[in-house]
Amino acid sequence: MKEPIWEVVESKMLVDSPWLGVEAQVCKLPNGKLISPFYVVKQPDWVLILARDTEGKWVLGRQYRHGQRRWFLEFPAGIIDADEGALAAAKRELLEESGFGGGEWECLQSYSVNPDRQSAMFHIVFAKNVTKQAETKFDESEDIHLHRLDAGEIDSRVGSGGIEHPHHILAWVLNRHKF
Repeated sequence: MKEPIWEVVESKMLVDSPWLGVEAQVCKLPNGKLISPFYVVKQPDWVLILARDTEGKWVLGRQYRHGQRRWFLEFPAGIIDADEGALAAAKRELLEESGFGGGEWECLQSYSVNPDRQSAMFHIVFAKNVTKQAETKFDESEDIHLHRLDAGEIDSRVGSGGIEHPHHILAWVLNRHKF
């Protein structure tokens, strides 16, 4: 049996930029009730890279996040460009943000960023035996300070609040037993 979904009766883009779209929709529920407006946030899909180097250290970066107006320790991550898949984006982002590349790569899982109101998916990619191969190439809004931590240090920081981005915690906790 096919589960019923909401019907979009009308929609209007309120914000339309490469990084973010906000759409106001009039939605008809399966029971016939109308919800107006229902806002949907449209964002591109992105990747999160769990990268371990040849010394067994994990590559992370500390960077400023303006939404919270403070710095966060995170795994490398970034937007998937329209002309690439998750794996290609992961390789590009890791190299740009950390200078690390090479090694062996595997796509692990994909999850909704926030299924209630956001369209984006994030894809978790694992890279092992990466090595320093280039200088970083940050986007104009990026200022990332490289950190290399062992698994125990990451576990400790996840437990103490030193790593607090929920998508990054999810990626680590779900996959920790695989490494």
